[in-house]
Amino acid sequence: MKPEWKDFLIGHGAEFAGDSLVSFGNPERERRIPPQGAILCDLSHFGLISVSGDDATSFLQGQLTNDIKQVSESVSQFSAYCTPKGRALATFFITQRRGVYYLSVARDLLEPMLKRLRMYVMRSKVVLEDASTSLVHFGYAAPDGDQRLHDLFGVAPAAAYDTVQVNQLTIMRQPAPIPRFKILGELSEAKKLWERLNVNSACVGRSSWEYFNVLSGVPMVSQASTEAWVPQMLNMHLTNGVSFTKGCFPGQEIVARLKYLGKSKRQMYRIGIPHCIKVPAVGALIASANDPEAATVLNATLNPDGEVEALVVMKIAEAATPLHFGEFSVKVLDLPYALEDA
Repeated sequence: MKPEWKDFLIGHGAEFAGDSLVSFGNPERERRIPPQGAILCDLSHFGLISVSGDDATSFLQGQLTNDIKQVSESVSQFSAYCTPKGRALATFFITQRRGVYYLSVARDLLEPMLKRLRMYVMRSKVVLEDASTSLVHFGYAAPDGDQRLHDLFGVAPAAAYDTVQVNQLTIMRQPAPIPRFKILGELSEAKKLWERLNVNSACVGRSSWEYFNVLSGVPMVSQASTEAWVPQMLNMHLTNGVSFTKGCFPGQEIVARLKYLGKSKRQMYRIGIPHCIKVPAVGALIASANDPEAATVLNATLNPDGEVEALVVMKIAEAATPLHFGEFSVKVLDLPYALEDA
């Protein structure tokens, strides 16, 4: 995080634990704002990897699950980086800015991912760097967010993954039940936009942004879940996170075999745990009557009512059975896209 950006956020009431923004002084109130209210959220808990050079496109095309040739300064993307065994090392949003690709990954996976990607550069004309302190990135979500941005700039991304470049800022629309945007840019312009949006928005901690990811069925792999799941178990084949036509990438044979010759016995579900107010750790187990390991928590947070909602990777055969987390019963909730049948 840029020190100047941290100072700016502190001036707006941000409270930090080290470099991690915890809240803006009232986490209970902040939690209750989305999805009906407008929010601003620092995204420095994600690291930024920049990929540049003459061979950047061809290099990434051979490394990631999605078709990087579809990414431009007006179209962003969700993708994964896999092991040779097809397990997702990381999931991330990719956007392009001034000819450079930016991968927004869980901060605790930035260094391992950079190290692994650099192993495959060899003679390619590619430069991979930690850009986390080069640019500012924050999130904005509001029921009228697209109109608000249009009023400010005369343009706004209309649909998920649409991207606009304006005033030294890159604005990408992300999946959500209301208009939600990731803004990436220079410090001075980022501060100006934050100030202008803050007139009608509430500043919130990261849990509100995580809640939107849960609502939207967006799987964010972190150090605690790296190499645990193939992309299909994260529903990435259902949300255009995997291309089966672009050619090879690490783990491609495993991922393709699961599509054409078999079927995953697990997929990702959204669940609620009524009355549970303690957020389960990544990797926590959800049990059924028949299986103490029916599902595994991938991402979890508190909803506006202060109860746990989570994305879990679950055995498909157990999804229709009674589920529980310790003493609490578990409900399977809807996702904004259709799941495969058991």
